[in-house]
Amino acid sequence: MRYYFWINMNTEEQQPKSRREQVRAIGQSGNYWYAMEMSSKLKKGKSVEVIFWKSPIALYRGEDGKVFAIENRCPHRQLRLTSGIVQGNEITCQYHGWTFNGCGKCTGISHELGKGKAKDSLPNIKVNSYPVQEKYGLIWVFPGDPALADKVHIPEVPQLTQENPWEFVPLDFTLKAHFSMILENVCDFNHAFLHRKFKPFTDPHLLGTRHEGDIIYVDYETDMSQSSAVKTAGEKKGEGLEDMTLWYHYPYQGSNTADKYLHWLFMTPIDEKTTRCFFVFLLGPLEIPFINKPVPKFLRKTVIRLANFFYIVPLLKEDVFILQEEMLGQERHPHIQHLEFNPIVGGFQKLSIKKWNEYIHTEALRKQKQLDSKERYIFPGAGLTKKELQEYNRMLEESKELEMQS
Repeated sequence: MRYYFWINMNTEEQQPKSRREQVRAIGQSGNYWYAMEMSSKLKKGKSVEVIFWKSPIALYRGEDGKVFAIENRCPHRQLRLTSGIVQGNEITCQYHGWTFNGCGKCTGISHELGKGKAKDSLPNIKVNSYPVQEKYGLIWVFPGDPALADKVHIPEVPQLTQENPWEFVPLDFTLKAHFSMILENVCDFNHAFLHRKFKPFTDPHLLGTRHEGDIIYVDYETDMSQSSAVKTAGEKKGEGLEDMTLWYHYPYQGSNTADKYLHWLFMTPIDEKTTRCFFVFLLGPLEIPFINKPVPKFLRKTVIRLANFFYIVPLLKEDVFILQEEMLGQERHPHIQHLEFNPIVGGFQKLSIKKWNEYIHTEALRKQKQLDSKERYIFPGAGLTKKELQEYNRMLEESKELEMQS
């Protein structure tokens, strides 16, 4: 039997009473692959810090081009490893010269404690490490249980893996908003008023929703032909673009319009107020303005960059602004009930809470198993603290006792 709880670690406050308050305080399950950085931004011999739900991770690319992901913390004085240097396929702390490999193990110490010692005779010092891979021009990290990494897959995007993949230029935004707000924004077309200048969709009608496991589909009927971008470079000026399907394929979001124009949004939660977002817009048929001829393949990437610069980025900045305003409203009025009219928002929130509680549950079991086997280094999945896992185990035991008594 599985047990699910809402855990509020702040004992000075009452537990959240509404589902909205709950979802605005949680992270996302670490047992999925998350886009953490653009591949092009991490050069050989360089490192960068990324964060998954308050957990700093050091990404570094070795001299052979391979990317590694380990906890961004030297266990000696707790300095960021990304403030140090990359040597070969290892990263060295700037302070005392402690060196770590891609598995998080200390392989060298520059001062007298380790100088001249063979690697196998050094003290057993380790930090957490995470599975990492590159796909679609992005660096992906699996911050949860590494034993699950091979069983969970990065979303398959056929347009990018087929024999002649579509050209695309990913966009990277860091938004001052909780990930659940962003999800609700991109899947709720009732905010067409916000985009009255660019008109990416007009006169939207919610046709229905579908749930398939951990996927929620949302079907809309809307007029996309009023968009200036579609009028300028869209095939037949947007003819036949009346129906759109969006989805929340936990923890990813996307949409499909007539198999011609699609997008994926890969969100990485940083904290309750910050989310990093990687947008992949897939633009199918594009026409040269005024002459209505298909854009040649060799020009498509240039046209996409122009579309990003003149249309998509300015459009997204309207959402960035409004989400920051919503975040401010959340901070000022956390307990006031929302007048929510979109029925699918509640479904998104329930799924997010369920997956977060599952993550805590499985990580608590994993930690207990490590304790029972007396492992020396016990690392919970990124985004979780020992206190959260201990509190979860306590509540789990109390629940079992109550069940036995009844």
